[in-house]
Amino acid sequence: MPLTFPSHLAPVLPLKLWRPRWFDGVALATGAVAPDVGYLFTGTRFDLGMRTHTLGGLLWWCLPVALGYAWIARRVVAGIAVHLPAPRLFGWPRYVGLAGVRHPWQVTVCSALIGAFSHVGWDRVSHSERLPRLIGIADFHGLTGLYWFQFADVFASGGGGLLVVALAIRAARDGEIFDGEPPPAPAANPLVFWRVALTVTGLGALVLPGLPAATVPGPAGVRALHVGGLALIAGAAAARSAPVRGAERARRLEDEQRRPG
Repeated sequence: MPLTFPSHLAPVLPLKLWRPRWFDGVALATGAVAPDVGYLFTGTRFDLGMRTHTLGGLLWWCLPVALGYAWIARRVVAGIAVHLPAPRLFGWPRYVGLAGVRHPWQVTVCSALIGAFSHVGWDRVSHSERLPRLIGIADFHGLTGLYWFQFADVFASGGGGLLVVALAIRAARDGEIFDGEPPPAPAANPLVFWRVALTVTGLGALVLPGLPAATVPGPAGVRALHVGGLALIAGAAAARSAPVRGAERARRLEDEQRRPG
């Protein structure tokens, strides 16, 4: 399968850039990764198999997962965005404004479903021999020495990931991330943020090999992405609650200057 993130965002991000007011960009993105969230439970008694990648799964699994992840994303994006590297290249400070963006519920629901459908459809194309046969290649393995899914997964993962990065840079350059002037960003506290984020990442790296199906690429990759996401959320929460050292020093200096004598 193509990489859950960022590659599976490639089919839907152009929709947001094409008609910004027609789509909820956050819901498009969370919908596009929602089918693979089921891999978190692979190998356990809650194993969902491929049911999250079916048309029925779009409603009972992908929609609620996408809406839940979109709700979380809007609440943590500001605290994470101010700490990410290459802020000028990717325009991270402008993502702070997404925390206050709300779309009509119909737009958000449809965007989540479109994102999830794009994921399921792309996986079907990657895993089926129909596309090469459609273009006249009856035996892809015999011609190339590779099975179609091997070629398609590598091409979709690499090409999709590069497209997402290119679209993100273009959106930052053209000011398409947030319409208008974003609200003030929260104070950055990079020392605390990265200390906590790296600690959570390290703990996750210790836990992941002991989970069921830890050597299966799909579940392993999705779990690693969630560890990374939790690390960023934990870092943002810690940075928000901890005092900024620079601000503390400035206040102390002001107090000392105000003392008589």
